[in-house]
This record gives sequence, C-alpha cells and structure tokens, in this order.
Amino acid sequence: MDLRRNLPVASATLLVLVGMAANSLLARAALAGHLIGPTLFTLLRLAGGAVLLTVLSAIRRVPLRRPQANVLWLFLYAAAFSYTYVVLGAAMGALLLFFAVQLTMFVGAMIGGERPTTAHVLGGLLALAGLYILVALQLHRPAPWAVVGMLAAGLGWGLYSIGGRGVRDPLAHTTVNFLYAALLSVGLALLRLGWRVGPGSSPHWTGVLEALVSGAVTSAPVYLLWYALLPRLRTVFAATVQLAVPVIVAMGGWAFLGEPITARLAVAGALVLTGVGLTMRRTGRPPRALNAGPGAH
Repeated sequence: MDLRRNLPVASATLLVLVGMAANSLLARAALAGHLIGPTLFTLLRLAGGAVLLTVLSAIRRVPLRRPQANVLWLFLYAAAFSYTYVVLGAAMGALLLFFAVQLTMFVGAMIGGERPTTAHVLGGLLALAGLYILVALQLHRPAPWAVVGMLAAGLGWGLYSIGGRGVRDPLAHTTVNFLYAALLSVGLALLRLGWRVGPGSSPHWTGVLEALVSGAVTSAPVYLLWYALLPRLRTVFAATVQLAVPVIVAMGGWAFLGEPITARLAVAGALVLTGVGLTMRRTGRPPRALNAGPGAH
C-alpha cells in the first residue's frame, strides 16, 4: 500500500478500527456493569443508529433500498455481541470476534477469486498466532456458550463486511440495514418479554446512554465509513486489519475499565500488528473516489 497516495484511506481505516474498539468498551462497560440488559442494549444501539442515518438520508435526499441479507448479518452480529459481552471481558470478546471475522472474510476472499500472496498468508498466520497465544490458552475460563456466541457475532460481521464490497451507495444501504435490524431487535425484545437487567432491576440511565452512543456515534457513522472504504480494500487486508481492534480494545480496557495488560497480551498484540503490516503490502486497489456514493461519511 502506497501510504502517501492512500493516506485518506489509511486514516479512515484507523478511524473505523477505533470506532469498532469503542463499541466493545461501551458494551462491556454497560453490560458487565449490569447497567442495562443485552436485549435493550441491542435495540437502542440499532435504533439510535437508524435514527441518525435516516436523518442523514433525508438531508441528502437519498432513496432507500430494499432490505437484503446484510440486514440479517447486522442483526446477528449486534444481538450475539450484546449477549456475550455480559460475561466476556472486553479484550477476550474482541479477540474472539475478530478471529471469526478474519476466517469468514478469508474464505470469502478465496471464493471471490482473490489469491493472497505469500506476505498476505504469512501476515494472516502471524495475526492468528497472536490470537492463539491470548485466546486458545484461556478458552476454559469464559462460558462455552459465550465463546460460541461471540464467534457467531464474528461470522455475522464478516458476512456483513463481505456484503458491503459491492455497495455503490453506502448511506442508502447502511440506513436500510439499521432500520430493519432495529425492527428485528424489537421482535427479540417481545420474545424476551421485556428488557429488565435482572430480577427486580431496571436499566440505569448510564447504560441507556452508552447504548445510544454506541449506536449513533461509534456504530452507524463508523459502519457507513466502512462500507465506503470496502471497495478500496482487498478482502484479505480488510479482514486482517480488523485484528488490530483487540489490541486497541485491550489498551482501552486497561485505561478505562481497569482490565490488566499481561505479557501474553503484549506478545499477542505485537504478532497481530506485524501480521497486519505484512498484509498492507500491495493490497490497495486502483485509486478511485473514497466517497463511493452519496452520504459516505
């Protein structure tokens, strides 16, 4: 990747990664602190994002599209993400999430005809080795259902990312995705018969605020930008670069949530970042406008 030529893309990608990491920190703070239940967190996150995107679409006069499979992938990701973060730590959850994302997108890249170079394969293996060092040796600690749930969230996000590569109008598609995913979350709330945090306890206003911020600040605008970026990135690089998110989450978990940084995490982070660096080699597509459609953030 020519960083001078692709500096706007590199900067935008970094912004997306920070936004993704912020979502993990917000979810962990709200859900592990029992400030809000996962059902209501999912609903408010998706609804908050849907409101923001609908306003932007109205201002830009962007016609909305018919819902597609990406709605289901977004909902799968958001719901599984919320329920598993009740018990998973921020760093552990992010590692499991993006492990599944990378595997899903690597398979998608191969099916789509991309042929990774030796550097790409080595980079992916190094990043996965970092995840193995930090995650596989600790899988006995979190509840098995939570591990499976976060892997399902990663599958959903990987498919959502793959589905965004052919999108020409990021704002229209992202708005529809959030609107219909929010409707699905209403159905989930009805199936759960409410959204109390626990027996006899109701959501705290702080948890409600964190869910709304997660939707309207660190999800909707970030996912809109991600859909605008995806046509500029090869699938292999888009998959591997997201493995930097757990490193950002771990640092944020240490700074804001009091979660420890261990030597194992430091080694894993170094391997992940080295792997991401290798996948940056010759991964850029021919230059084209970053704004892939009206409303790209």
